[in-house]
Amino acid sequence: MAKYKFTKDYEFRATAKILYHYISTVSGLSDWFVDKVWIDSNQVFHFDWQGEPLKAVLKTHRLNSFVKFEFFPKNEISDNTTPNYVDFHLETDDFAGVTYFKITDFSEMNDEAELNEMWDNFMRNLKEKVGG
Repeated sequence: MAKYKFTKDYEFRATAKILYHYISTVSGLSDWFVDKVWIDSNQVFHFDWQGEPLKAVLKTHRLNSFVKFEFFPKNEISDNTTPNYVDFHLETDDFAGVTYFKITDFSEMNDEAELNEMWDNFMRNLKEKVGG
């Protein structure tokens, strides 16, 4: 199945330091992004997302700046395609007093309207948590 790259920016009136907690930790991610998350002894993130189990590795990260989760294929047979991933990028505009939260969602989901609605709901949940 073809992959689709969805990207969208959101503006927060919260610092990158505060937001980074919500994108990089088990407790932060479970507050707004997934129903449940835990990390096993191999540093694999296990996400329970709307009843669907997903596994991912934290592929790259930089403190208070960005994280990228790369997801394991749903079936054990890899088709050697580029893995699904979600990238959370934070950029601070000190002059305006805002942090821009850029999401890149690379997956088989290709319905732009559905992706917009899904991410808008996630960001609404996160804004309620951080007051931003």
